[in-house]
Amino acid sequence: MEKPKPRMDCVAFVRLTNEQKKDLESQAKIAKMSLSELIRTRAINKPVPSHTDATTGKKIDQLGRMLRHLYPKGKNWASAEDRKLFWKTIVELQRTSKMLRG
Repeated sequence: MEKPKPRMDCVAFVRLTNEQKKDLESQAKIAKMSLSELIRTRAINKPVPSHTDATTGKKIDQLGRMLRHLYPKGKNWASAEDRKLFWKTIVELQRTSKMLRG
């Protein structure tokens, strides 16, 4: 479940040259973000994930959730070591997904 988005009720005005604005618009387009979202993300010093990284992260996350649903409930399907390895793989997929999405 996603957290509700905070209200954006403050406005900051920034002066840019035409070249700077075009460059930022190009970066926002590549990242599949709005110009405002790109500037906000950069202003608070957060990384701007590329669209490819975000898409890949989402797919990896889906795979991790599918694997978690396939995790057998019984204990006699594998050794304790194999069960730990299976679960560790799911956790690693989720961590990688989160890292790619920024």
